[in-house]
Amino acid sequence: MYTKQELTAAIKNEFRIIKHLATKVPRETEGYKPTEGQRTTLELLQYLSYIFAGVAKAIEKNDNTLYGPYVERAQTTNLENFAERMDEQENDLIATINGLTDEDLNTIINLYNQGDKTKAAYLVQCLLGWSAAYKMQLFLYIKASGNSALNTANLWGGIDMPVN
Repeated sequence: MYTKQELTAAIKNEFRIIKHLATKVPRETEGYKPTEGQRTTLELLQYLSYIFAGVAKAIEKNDNTLYGPYVERAQTTNLENFAERMDEQENDLIATINGLTDEDLNTIINLYNQGDKTKAAYLVQCLLGWSAAYKMQLFLYIKASGNSALNTANLWGGIDMPVN
């Protein structure tokens, strides 16, 4: 069984990597987007600043309409305050997870039409699956925006590869 402590440790690591990647966004490229209909880099950062706490709250309450306050606050997220917003989100997210009892975690829900699963399964799949996907998207945006020094060490380890 995957414990709450293991989940929160994995989330903290994902957030650390995402914050690291955000420091690699080339200045003046916040408006970059690969194609029409996709988010800009800034919009992606704003989304990342709330989606995980929002989904944890939606899972906790089995109600996917609880994003409003998170979305509104995210509109003021920018490159300068992104790390702070991620830290605030991390605290909110971990408080939500820690507030769930074993009975809560074993409750079956069907959120986002993904089928009947326990809240625990939704937490692991949404929080870790989505963070992997969205950090990859951020990585690709940064590379396409001109930061050619970015490499897999940045993406998977949240570190700069030492230069030899």
